[in-house]
Amino acid sequence: MVCDDSGRMTGVISKTDVVGRISHCTGCSCTMAAADVMTKEVAFCRPGDGMRDVWSVIKERGLKNLPVVDENSMPLGVLNARDVLQAALDEVEYEEQLLCDYVMCVGYR
Repeated sequence: MVCDDSGRMTGVISKTDVVGRISHCTGCSCTMAAADVMTKEVAFCRPGDGMRDVWSVIKERGLKNLPVVDENSMPLGVLNARDVLQAALDEVEYEEQLLCDYVMCVGYR
């Protein structure tokens, strides 16, 4: 994530952004500013967003990572698509176990 002087997220720099700019650099020292490389239209989520909504954004945009920011656009972390899918799988497995317990007349956990 790229942040301004107050710490607010203003963009992100991905591997794709860097690779796309390599041809503009000369020699082994590239002096291009982060602001010239970063993606400014950033998809992000907030801590209270549901995993289904987060997954929809990741899937729709073909992302591997999604920044998490607070209401003031201050960075809190990054969600990885793999982690979002794992959380969804864990939820489904838990619901499946509850259903099995119900069918088998076992008490709830």
